[in-house]
Amino acid sequence: MLRGIWILGIALIAVWLIKIMIADSASLRTNGYNPRVQQTEERFIRGALRDSAGRVLAETVIEEDTVRRVYPYGEACAHVTGYTGMGKTGLELAANEWLLQPAGFEEKWQQWFGGDKIRGCDVVTTPDAELQTYIYGLLDGYRGAAVVSDPSTGKVLALVSSPSFQPETVEADWDRISQDEASPLYARATQGLYPPGSTFKIVTALALYRTAADPFAYRYTCTGQIELGGSQLRCSHGLIHGDQCIREAFANSCNCFFAGLGVKLGGARLQQTADSLHIGRTFSFDLPQSTSSVRLDASPTEAMIAETAMGQGETLMTPLQLNMISAAIANQGIVYEPYLMDRVIDKNGHTVKKFLPQWYGALMTPEEAAYLEELMEGVVTIGTAPSLADARWQVYGKTGTAQVGEGIEDHSWFTGYARLGDRTVALTVLIEIGGEHKKAVPVARKILEYLSEVGAMPE
Repeated sequence: MLRGIWILGIALIAVWLIKIMIADSASLRTNGYNPRVQQTEERFIRGALRDSAGRVLAETVIEEDTVRRVYPYGEACAHVTGYTGMGKTGLELAANEWLLQPAGFEEKWQQWFGGDKIRGCDVVTTPDAELQTYIYGLLDGYRGAAVVSDPSTGKVLALVSSPSFQPETVEADWDRISQDEASPLYARATQGLYPPGSTFKIVTALALYRTAADPFAYRYTCTGQIELGGSQLRCSHGLIHGDQCIREAFANSCNCFFAGLGVKLGGARLQQTADSLHIGRTFSFDLPQSTSSVRLDASPTEAMIAETAMGQGETLMTPLQLNMISAAIANQGIVYEPYLMDRVIDKNGHTVKKFLPQWYGALMTPEEAAYLEELMEGVVTIGTAPSLADARWQVYGKTGTAQVGEGIEDHSWFTGYARLGDRTVALTVLIEIGGEHKKAVPVARKILEYLSEVGAMPE
């Protein structure tokens, strides 16, 4: 008996040591409390963070006896770059290992035998700094977020949260920004959890496709309101949409249609569909993220099912998660892990490491993706986002207004994707307490105009 306990104890210690050496090694190497990391930093000139075009996002500047970290794009890229000095956040933390890695053989030799500081490698990121800056300007004065990504790879082209902060002066500004009610340190694009509103009708529409032999055969007559379990739900502005199929109801964003459809499908089917899209699961990403969720208990009321089907109830999603679902539809059901680091380069520009797309999952079949694309096309051609129609691109999307509380203006959403020439971009915009979708849609259009005018998508 004692021998068995002793063997079990030895086995558990071995597993623990293996976990530390393999699974936890990366986090230990970048942990700011690791004294070896602090000692290493004293011997290094920290490498630079660069955008996809090679522009400097963060670099170390030495002037006489002063060493400081500068961030040329400031607030626009702050939630991506993070900061260093007063701890580390963002890519300053995630890329720490590479930024403190000797950039070549000369540096390694110098590290072993010399006393001078050694220059670390540079990390080239996937976002485009000019696109980031442009979008941040569009969100000026709003609390919100925008995510732009490449559906074919998972590469994040822009990840913007507003308001933001100046990473160079974060220590000096700490008392002010940490108490600011607008929460400029809060990365809304990845950590903000919001009711998705009508953008969740993508999920409900997919549940119908997976249930009905012919999803277009299901019809519902909207009278402008519906009563379920003592609760009354209305269409926006009291609109009466009349007799509709899923195509028309999706384009019109008819609340009554989707509330009734949700009850008909049942809570289990809605939950199952949400789970199949990995809503509620974590995924690998370079920055901290919140976990989206759809919660329908074992015996939900009709009112709760109806609210969930409309994107209300206990449903919360991050802009990044919603962008991944849009990317999956654009990519025939396949979605890749979103990522922010493209490659590590030495002082001569030689690639030390290349980060490749990582397959995340097949969230739906190509046929399901084509069905959702047809519905999302109708939002632009006959529905709630006609201002996105343009000869320069083809847009597929879903608008949304999400109720926040009594007397508080709704959140405004747009999510979808656009084909510009031979490239496709997934795009999600959130404006907190922005009212009708008209707030998010113009921002989405401005982003598409920018991408069209620069002549090519950011690489």
